Amino acid sequence: MNINCLSSKWLYRFENHYHKENVTKSKYLLIKRESGGSPLGLFAYYITNVAWIEYAIRKGFIPVIDMQNFENTYHAEGETGRINTYEHFFKQPFGIGVEEALHSGSARYVWKDIPDFHPNESLDFLEYEDIVNYYREIAKTYMPFQDNVKEYLEKKVAAVFEGEKRVAGVLARGTDYTGLKPYFHPVQPTTEQIIKKLDMYIEKYDCGKIYIATEDEGILEKMKARYGKRLCCNEQKRIQNTDTFLNYNKDFINVNPHKRGLDYLASVYLLSRCTGLVAGRTSGTVGAVLMAENYEFQYIFSQGRYGVEENILNNRIL
Repeated sequence: MNINCLSSKWLYRFENHYHKENVTKSKYLLIKRESGGSPLGLFAYYITNVAWIEYAIRKGFIPVIDMQNFENTYHAEGETGRINTYEHFFKQPFGIGVEEALHSGSARYVWKDIPDFHPNESLDFLEYEDIVNYYREIAKTYMPFQDNVKEYLEKKVAAVFEGEKRVAGVLARGTDYTGLKPYFHPVQPTTEQIIKKLDMYIEKYDCGKIYIATEDEGILEKMKARYGKRLCCNEQKRIQNTDTFLNYNKDFINVNPHKRGLDYLASVYLLSRCTGLVAGRTSGTVGAVLMAENYEFQYIFSQGRYGVEENILNNRIL
């Protein structure tokens, strides 16, 4: 473990212990999020980062994203402490890297992993148009793609949509969500529910293609059976089911971490370029909404959270 990694961990523990919201005058605010109990996907980091960037700028700090000194699922073996995986995909908000901030002697870390308010998969956020537009502008301004990534994404749009201008977007999360039903995660719609809602929109909005973002091979096959050649998708690793969290599944993660992140980013970016969106509540859904210019239609399924509302209803007293 190198000196930057050690110093960053010490500095974060200090901030976490005193929880002073960085009242000490500093120039840089280093932003990090540890994975905790399960590895996080790219858009779990994305929605946390956009909120901390907004906070830092509002408080007069220069934000710097540190996905270097804290292990994440996009690190290959031996890269922790050396490679900032955030910079595989995005530019730093002000072009300042982690080493420069740490060496300045005028840097502080955020004092906790998740800010009190951040773009999330709750309907409180997704249906509040003004706040969505606000964070959309923050992301657009301060979280630009790397130039080569932007070029790659635009080529993906051209290749997958094949020139079709009116495409209905679908995000269908399966595998670990529907199999494990992890506590407090949003309940996902069934494929049948998605199809029923989608059919209404593709007719009303005259969509020539349907684009689906899913990691679940079973869901993809059901959608192909329904829509045939009208259905398009991004080529990526998919699995049928899993008995563990997706980012623990050996078949799913048996892909170069950088490529796996790029595939996920492309999958969500394609959603953001659709005419409209039908989706379950996930971090990827929030990412698509923030990246989108303006959807003509948007339907987000809200069916409670696993282990919460369903437990109440199963044990109702009336």
